[in-house]
Order: sequence, then structure tokens, then C-alpha cells
Amino acid sequence: MNYSGWELKFFDASKNFRNYQYKLVKDYIGNKILEVGPGTGNFAENFFLKKAENIYLTEINKDLAIGLENKFKGNKNVNILSKKINEIDMSFNTICYFDVIEHIEFPKKELIEALNKLEKNGYLVVIVPAYNYLFSDYDRAVGHYRRYEKKFFIDYIKENNLKCEKLIYFDSIGYMFLLLNKIIKSKKKSVSFATFIWNLLIPISKIIDLLTFNSFGKSLLCIIKK
Repeated sequence: MNYSGWELKFFDASKNFRNYQYKLVKDYIGNKILEVGPGTGNFAENFFLKKAENIYLTEINKDLAIGLENKFKGNKNVNILSKKINEIDMSFNTICYFDVIEHIEFPKKELIEALNKLEKNGYLVVIVPAYNYLFSDYDRAVGHYRRYEKKFFIDYIKENNLKCEKLIYFDSIGYMFLLLNKIIKSKKKSVSFATFIWNLLIPISKIIDLLTFNSFGKSLLCIIKK
């Protein structure tokens, strides 16, 4: 699938949302971390460098990989790879997929390969877009194969006899925005304004998530312990 990552600049500028994502996963970030499909390297630059000494970013999109090389040039803590997970010959105590699995045609195969690279007691941290019934023209435009419900991860965890540390939906305001987007079928040109407003409302989203016990949201987080 030809994925250019054109939408990343809008989400990387959404600092409230990025901070919220990291808050949900920070306790599971170890010292030797692999992020698969890091895009522009936003998480490594703004969060991982504060906590981990050994950061590996693997990006198979050539243009994005070049951007990562330029961004982290001279930084000894960050190592840039251009390999698929099964081609990496080392292990990690944390492996992250932040809004990446939905771009992969065979996700369970990918996650099994990730487990093979995870150290004992390590964490596999996955964030995906939630609810396939919200799949829209926007999802197609950014190269998504599907969106996800909890059942996918529940089945995967049972099939592989794994321990689930956390499985929650989050970003209720984002969910409402997606419902609206599904109705009005917005195009690329409207993404910038919509993400700006949505990001401003993330503090409200966090409150709603808390009050509703993370029962719904735009995104789904799964954390698995090996």
C-alpha cells in the first residue's frame, strides 16, 4: 500500500493528544525500546529521550526514514533502522506500535513477530484507531486496512497465552468527531481545522474518558506483557 504519511504533521502538532497518549503508556516504557513505524519520530523526540537510553526506530517508508536520520543525526541514544520486525536481530524490553497496525494487512502475524523480539517481562504497546464501523474515506486516504475493536486483542491474547496489562478505549471527543466526519465525509482540506479544534478539546475528552471508565473512544490501547 502506498502510504505517504501526509496526515502526520497535523497529529504531531496536536500536542494535547500526543501528551495524553504518552501519559497512558509511560509506565510501560523500558530502557531499550523499539518503535515500529515512528513516522516523524515525534514520540522519540518529545518523550522517549527523557526516559530511555537505547531507542531504536524502524521505518520502512524511505522518505520518512531519511527524515528520521536527519532529525536524530549525531544523537547516540537513537538508532534508525529501515527493516521489518522479523529482520531485526536483537531483543527489546518495550516494543511500540502507535497507529501503525492498521496500515498492516496481516496484523496478527506482525504482532507475533514482535513478541519474538520482546524480552521476558517486556511490554508490547499498541495503539490503533477504534471501531471498524467508523471506517471512512479518510481511513482509506491514509492507508488503513481496518479499525479495531477489543475483540481482536482479546482473541490474540488468548490464542498466544499472553497477559493483558491494559485494554481500553480513549479519546471520547475524538470519537464524536469521527461520527461527524462519517456523516459529512470531510476531505483532506478540512483535516487541519478539525484536528486543531479536536486537540483543544482533549482536556474535556480526558474527563469524559475518566467518567465513562474508558468505555468508548477514537482510539484503542492494548498493552501486553510477555
